Amino acid sequence: MNSRLADEVVRDILDEKFTAPPSSPGVDLVPVILHAIAARKRHLVRDVLLTALLFSAFWGAYTTRYVVVLLALALCWVVVVGETLVATYGVVAHDLRPERFKPDALSSNDPGVRERLAQVAAAARGNVSVYSGYQPFVGSGVPVDAWSFALDIDRPAEGRTAESFTALSIHDFVKQRLRDLRTGEVTMADHVFVDGRDIRDDRRFLPERLAAPKPKVDRSLVRSLTVEPEDRARSYLTVQIGGWHGQLVVSTFLRFVVAPHELVVEVTHCLLGPVRDEFQEVDRLLPEPTARQAIRLGGRALRRAPGHVLRAPFAVAAHLAGPVTAARHQARQRREIVSSLRFDYGAARSPRETVGDRRYQRYFQQLDSALYIKVIEKRMLRAVEQFLESKGIDTTELTDRQAAMQNNGVYVAPGGTITAGSVAAGTGARASSVVRKVADTARQSVNDAAGRK
Repeated sequence: MNSRLADEVVRDILDEKFTAPPSSPGVDLVPVILHAIAARKRHLVRDVLLTALLFSAFWGAYTTRYVVVLLALALCWVVVVGETLVATYGVVAHDLRPERFKPDALSSNDPGVRERLAQVAAAARGNVSVYSGYQPFVGSGVPVDAWSFALDIDRPAEGRTAESFTALSIHDFVKQRLRDLRTGEVTMADHVFVDGRDIRDDRRFLPERLAAPKPKVDRSLVRSLTVEPEDRARSYLTVQIGGWHGQLVVSTFLRFVVAPHELVVEVTHCLLGPVRDEFQEVDRLLPEPTARQAIRLGGRALRRAPGHVLRAPFAVAAHLAGPVTAARHQARQRREIVSSLRFDYGAARSPRETVGDRRYQRYFQQLDSALYIKVIEKRMLRAVEQFLESKGIDTTELTDRQAAMQNNGVYVAPGGTITAGSVAAGTGARASSVVRKVADTARQSVNDAAGRK
């Protein structure tokens, strides 16, 4: 784990005492945090040694003892190589290999760390996500598509009488129809999403102001929010499909709202893309380095050594000031909680999102992410249609909307090609300007082809 990621994990998750831990589909954050702590300890030893050698080099230059300068610089490279070897072949290639990885191998004796890790573990099993900022589905990656429509539920089918129903009844019906999905690794649950800026006086989610929000609420509250959603707290049926050994996770958030004369169907799809190549080194390493790999590692350490040496004194100073900085940060948060009418208890971005690649790494990953979304949508819409039919409601409008959604794509004429590598590529891709340009180009090609006919 590199220094920046380790610092981010510790700062944004472990050191936060009052904010909710982020959700992270397909990833157990407890071992991630413990490995971040271990990485920071290794980095501290490296930086202390580099700082001492740097001052030795300055002393040698000041006293014109250039042999000392050369020796100190050589030892700096040796320190960087040593830390890289330990991190690469002592941790990554040894401890993190799938057949040897033991999530419980690391632990902490610090009571504060253990308490926060317990909160992180509870959040992974919970049914509440307290988010920060605009995007409610924190931890689920990039929103790739979102749509909704309203259906008339007063129009009866021919020879039938339209029956009334609740949002809970259609929610349960669709959930039951989605249980037999066999595409990828599927998990499904009801989940409440609430804005971290709005729970200061809401004891349902925050029993104590000077504590982190609850990771789980009673099922009765989840059900009541399904029937009567609030402005700032809403319940969604969450369907997650994972593939490529966790490299892809599609999360679909589904909600039904029953108005006096309409049924509103709301769907949002989010995608966690592949892990960036630099964080997949464990899949390429042999248990022991070959001569070529050792030479390559030495060259990489040589390139990185100047940056590590220059940053080392500042990193050591930051570590020494770390406890004071953390204490001041928490004191500032306490003052804000006590004296302000609003404090953001929402979770930060998850480490899985941080290491995610913004582009697909395999062509079939792109196809599979679209496949997951299409399967969920088709099964969900079919379930809605069956439910409405059982209530004697005319489904012509829904059928027309399904046809419009299926035809709302990019048509590629024979001989035409589309190249799209962004993780936003898919149904209604909106998260990347690259995809929009590809779609616009394809659409212009279709128009040109139609004009030539």
